Formats: sequence, C-alpha cells, structure tokens
Amino acid sequence: MNNKNRSTALALALLGLSMALVVVTASLSVWRDGEDRWLQIAAAVALVATVVAVGVLLSTAQGWVNGSRVSLAAVATGVVGAGALALVVATYAGAGDSPAPVVVTAEGAALSEQQSNNAVQPPGYAHDVGEHPAFNDFVEMDEATLLRNVPGGTLLPGEAGLLRNELTAARAFAEQHKTVEQAQAAGFYNTTNDVPFMGAHFLNREYLTDGVFDAGKPEGLLFSKLGGGEEAEWQLVGVWYLLIPGLTRSVTTTTPPPGFAGNLDLWHAHHGLCTADGAISENNTAEGCASRNGNFIGDIRWMMHVWVWPEGADNPEGVFTYLNANLYEMQQAEVQAAP
Repeated sequence: MNNKNRSTALALALLGLSMALVVVTASLSVWRDGEDRWLQIAAAVALVATVVAVGVLLSTAQGWVNGSRVSLAAVATGVVGAGALALVVATYAGAGDSPAPVVVTAEGAALSEQQSNNAVQPPGYAHDVGEHPAFNDFVEMDEATLLRNVPGGTLLPGEAGLLRNELTAARAFAEQHKTVEQAQAAGFYNTTNDVPFMGAHFLNREYLTDGVFDAGKPEGLLFSKLGGGEEAEWQLVGVWYLLIPGLTRSVTTTTPPPGFAGNLDLWHAHHGLCTADGAISENNTAEGCASRNGNFIGDIRWMMHVWVWPEGADNPEGVFTYLNANLYEMQQAEVQAAP
C-alpha cells in the first residue's frame, strides 16, 4: 500500500471512530440528562477529532496530487483542532471543580425539614391539614421555628409574618367581645346549642352579608358553658368565619375564600343541618327535620373555626383545627362534676 492510500485509510479510520464516539457519548449524555461531565468532555474531544480527520482526509488527496506529504489545509486543520482541544480541556477539566457556595437560611432549613401533608394528616379529620402550632405558639415562635412546626407546604417564609398579624387581629377582636353582653351589643346572636368540640355559634348578620373576609372582623364568635348546665355563664372559646358563595365573585360552591395567609386555614362545609329541640345536627333530610319541627339548611359553606382565645379553651392541635378536643374534655368534665 503506497503512502497516499495508507494516509487516506488512516484518515478514514480516524473519521469513523471519532464520529462513532460523538454519537455514543451524545446519546449517553442525553440518557443521563447531562449528569456526567466526562461524557461531555469525551463528546467534545470526538468533535475535535472529527474536524482533524476530515481535514486530513481532504488534504491528503490534494497534497499527494501536488507531490507534497502534507498540504497547507491539513496543517491549518490540525492547528484549529489542537486549539479547539485545548479550549475543551480548559473549559471542562479546569473549570467547575469548585462548586459555588450554598447559602442556607434558617427559614430554608426549616422548610427542608417539613413533613408532607400526607404524612401528618390525622385519619378522620377531613377538615384539617394536620397538627400545627396553637395561637400562643404563633405569637411566641420565631419564623424558622414556626416553619419547622407546620405541615409541609402550608406556610412559606414570606407568609409567616402576615399570618401572625392576621391572627393577632382576630385575637384583638375577641378581646373586645369576650362576654356575651359585649357580643350581643355588637349585633351577635346565638344560632346553635353548645355543640361538643365547638361551642355555640354566635353570628353577626351584618358581617355575614357584606361578603368580605377580614381576619380582624370574624362573622361569628364561639361561646361555651363548658357543660355547667343552663345556669352556667357563657365563656368565649374562639371565633369563626362564614362566607357564603354568591356574595362575592371569588367565593363559589367549589372555590373557598382565600382566607388567611398560607394554606393552614382549610374551610369546611356542612350538609343537612337541622336545628330542633334546642340542638343542631348534621346529615339530616329535609323531611326528617320537618318531622321534628326543626329548621333545615341543606348546605352551608364556607366555615372555619379559629382558636385565638386560649383563656377559654386552648386547642393544642392547632389554631385552625376544626374540632377542639381540649374543649370537649372541659365540657365533659363539667358535666360529670355537675350535681
């Protein structure tokens, strides 16, 4: 085999190998989502080799025709290829070995430690997102601690301060209406019996019909006699909110109000409410309620209890938890102690 044929064969072999290397490394890089830096380097080197091989292949034929061993095109291609190879080595091998420093804030660390909603959701609590801080905890905890103690995804750093301010406003309203006399003077009236886990629901019709959510102006107050009988005094235990679909555009039968900052305040609905014989119950039929001479409401939404008055009945399971087990224990204890 003469020198021309030998050089051509060598160039063709180099071209074939380099192109195969390009295809293999590019395919592997795509399959691994670009995770392997050495695959990227190999692909770049193969591209450089392809350039060199093409140049040699093209130049040998012309060079040997002219009676020279190496043509100027081959030299130029080799120089370009060497420069490209040096650039590849400098870019991939020399750079990027020292990753950028990662700054972790206290709030970010707290968010990373949150559990998922599914992990903390108590069974049977259809209205709750999971256990979270009580009212006093919201007031006293710093932001990072607060974020660490709420279910994952329910509260972000920018929302924690807003939520604390809203709960403080609800607490201030409760302070101004902590007795039944103060509540009635402000237009609140009782709509239910002393419901276990909840208390009696006092409602303000003016606040209800304005169709506006205002954390510092709840539509209702929760009072309980704590099982002490009819002679016992009502005691404030919390506040509640009620926004009826249709009063505002943002509230529909399928879209609850935006409510408090964050995503802890899950609104709930009641179906088949019947008020009869001084008590209210759920999941009744209109016919069954009428047979007891009761007042029937087929569907009422959206409602939410907020336990911002721990002096009456704190809720250790969370300020937004639907039912207050601590209140129920107090109601039952007083019933058992009554003569």
